[in-house]
Amino acid sequence: MKLSLSLAGTLALSISHFAFSDESITTGRIEVYSATPLPSIGLPMDMVPSSIQTVSQKQLSQQNGVSIADYMVNNLEGVTVNEIAGNPFQLEINYRGYNATPVAGNPQGLSVYVDGVRVNEPFSNVVMWDLIPDFAMENMQLVGGSNPVYGLNTLGGAISIQTKSGRTFNKNAVDFTTGSWGRNITLLESGGVSQDGQFDYYMGYQYFEEDGWRDYSPSYVNQLFTKVGWETETSRYDLSYTGAHNLLIGNGLTPKDLLGSDMEGIHTLEDETINNFGRLVLSGTELINDKTMLASNLYYGRSDRKTYNGDLNDEYLANQVTSCNDDDDNEAACQGVLNRTVTKQDAYGANTQVTFDQDWLGKKNQLIVGAGLEYSLIKFRQSEQGISLLDSSGFFSGDTVDEQQTTGLTGKTKTFGLFATNTHSLNDQWSLNTAARYNFIQVDNLDTYNAEGSDASLTGKHHYERINPSVGLTFHPNDNYTTYASYSESNRAPTSIELGCSNPEQPCLLPTQMADDPPLEMVVAKTFEIGARGKISNNLRWNASIYDATNYDDILFVYSSSATSAGYFTNVSKTTRKGIDMGISGNYDALSYNVSYGYVRAQYGSDLQMVSDSDINSSADDDGYIEVKDGDYLPNIPKHQLKIRTLYEVTPKWSIGSTLTAFSSSYMAGNENQENDPSSDPYLQSEIPGYAIVNLDSDYLINKQWNLSFKAINIFDNEYYTGGRLAETNVQSDRTFDDDQRAVASMLPGAPRAAWVSLRYEF
Repeated sequence: MKLSLSLAGTLALSISHFAFSDESITTGRIEVYSATPLPSIGLPMDMVPSSIQTVSQKQLSQQNGVSIADYMVNNLEGVTVNEIAGNPFQLEINYRGYNATPVAGNPQGLSVYVDGVRVNEPFSNVVMWDLIPDFAMENMQLVGGSNPVYGLNTLGGAISIQTKSGRTFNKNAVDFTTGSWGRNITLLESGGVSQDGQFDYYMGYQYFEEDGWRDYSPSYVNQLFTKVGWETETSRYDLSYTGAHNLLIGNGLTPKDLLGSDMEGIHTLEDETINNFGRLVLSGTELINDKTMLASNLYYGRSDRKTYNGDLNDEYLANQVTSCNDDDDNEAACQGVLNRTVTKQDAYGANTQVTFDQDWLGKKNQLIVGAGLEYSLIKFRQSEQGISLLDSSGFFSGDTVDEQQTTGLTGKTKTFGLFATNTHSLNDQWSLNTAARYNFIQVDNLDTYNAEGSDASLTGKHHYERINPSVGLTFHPNDNYTTYASYSESNRAPTSIELGCSNPEQPCLLPTQMADDPPLEMVVAKTFEIGARGKISNNLRWNASIYDATNYDDILFVYSSSATSAGYFTNVSKTTRKGIDMGISGNYDALSYNVSYGYVRAQYGSDLQMVSDSDINSSADDDGYIEVKDGDYLPNIPKHQLKIRTLYEVTPKWSIGSTLTAFSSSYMAGNENQENDPSSDPYLQSEIPGYAIVNLDSDYLINKQWNLSFKAINIFDNEYYTGGRLAETNVQSDRTFDDDQRAVASMLPGAPRAAWVSLRYEF
């Protein structure tokens, strides 16, 4: 029996749209949106009580960045960035004061999905942008708030990505990019549909290499994505594989005076990450009838990560009699330490949901009921090796002591979620959305280095569970205006790495040197939001939202001293985020534009003490602490941001675009109490200055097959910093090593002016 794929007879959408149904789809004058990461029968946007920003592959390719994170920074409301590792694939994205970052130790507050599979990694909830191939993206949504339907880690929002298929990319393409920093990118794509129309395929492979703009910072990235699909009038099944083999070198925080006039300098070398990754996903949708739909997926992912970091030896002792070598085996005589880690993660999971789009009480109603489970196995090993000397280049050399294992951990994480969300039309203008999700998390750690029962053993079992509710109301008086109000809750449980590093008496380097630690509480976020969106004319749209979010028992990484990167995870009673996002977009003849403004107050919600030193923070007391008060600001999060995007079609084949991003100042890490007075020390400062950068891009369609594009960033070559920390170092301004440490402002410099050209051939 043939079924009409419609929404109550209103929308005529093919099943391939449902396969990517988390996207915002425009059909005539009606926009529909899926309420979950899995495909579902879409809802009209005027019934959705939340802030949603959408990105298409066309928009992404116009600005030709290296990752989805790069595009978000330059275009989306509420998004700021820390270039935490000095590598374009290792950006720390911050949305409304919540992070999605590849750096273990920074609080993770955003969930990220690709084709309905959550890609926050089990060990520390990090998001590895180099493992998400941007070329394979068809659509993306950034959803604001603590929406419980999106599961664990959705404290401040969720990112949902849908990938291409042979039906959305039915051609072949070769793309080559070259330009600044020795960057070369080669992309091969192919997609198509079988003659009988039932099967389709997509395959993309991208190779990226560059020398990097910082000293000694080359990177090599290999990304592969393939998908095979089978489709009938009522069914859609896909089998996809994502693979990566990447070498990333990111030399991040560096004392300001060591950066040099070109901002390319480094502190110590080198910080290397090798990622080997593979994920297999089987997904399917069944339209049972025109008002009932089943969607499911099964997946397996394997991540092998190795890191190699050359660091200063925090335990270095001057005038040591013995030497740094195997004979004496005395690491305290070594100026440096080579830290190595090996992390292996296996994740098995399944998600399923049923969408019921039947009317209730004579009014439109949509109910979605679903469940998800995941089992992950983590094996982690860390070792360190003392090395004699720090050279002026930043590399370490000379004798070494024997490499010693410091940590061994096997972690098992079991998660289960059960949710329901219902949207009901009270009448033609009012809609009510309610949702709830039950989350169960069990984390079992087994110490494979320290004996069970010893003071340092990591062995332990931890269990967390919670029901998170949400409720939202929308008012849609006409086609040009919608307003909404919502309240939502979500949670995240401590990860294996956080549970293994939460003892103030035994601080650890991240993600290293774990020890037996006190248990941590799970984080619960509660968010209120009021917003509105609409259009003044067919060519002019606007939106605005106000939000108030509170994290209870927030987990933060606290440094144990200003002289080291060591620290521990701890629960903080409360942190808060309050802010405003607003935007306007439209077009006038050949000119299109998008202007957005964001304001966020990310603050501590309770008093606490943090370790510091009066040489670093002038307000530190004699015991080496600073007092952080309720209302003090979280570090490295600008309060204000402005983004302006314009695109002008010079001719139907030639367009020129520009993007301006501007961010206000933020407070340095180490100055969490905002009371440091740096005036007496030229190497210190209290704030990260505000900055603005302008990018340009252009696209020229030579003919139906050939396309030429260009992109330039930071065209005025402004010097700026995206973050920083007050710290101490043995490295002096002339790059010599000294026994006495000096206070410094370690900074994260932003990229200088650069440009690339791309040539694409489609056939």
